[in-house]
Amino acid sequence: MLYYLENAEMTECITCGHSRYKPKIGKGKTLVAYEKLRYFPITSRLQRLFMLPRIVEHMAWHQAHDAVDGVMVHPSDGEAWKLFNSVHP
Repeated sequence: MLYYLENAEMTECITCGHSRYKPKIGKGKTLVAYEKLRYFPITSRLQRLFMLPRIVEHMAWHQAHDAVDGVMVHPSDGEAWKLFNSVHP
C-alpha cells in the first residue's frame, strides 16, 4: 500500500492490516517504516544518454536488430512486446 495524499496519516494497510511502522524498541520516539518508496527522475538521464552517438546505438538496439523467425534472442522478439508496440506505436 502506498501511504500518500489521503492515506498519508494511516498506520496500517487497508488490505491486510499489517502495520506501517516497525515496533518501537527502547525509548526511541521516532517511527521507522518497514519500507520506503524513493523516486528519482529518469527523464534527464535518458536525454543525456541519447546525446551520445556511441550509446544511442546500444539503447535503440532492441528496435533495430534483425530478428530470426522462431528464435527469441531478446524480449523485443516476444509476442507481448510486439502486441505492445502495435497498440502503442
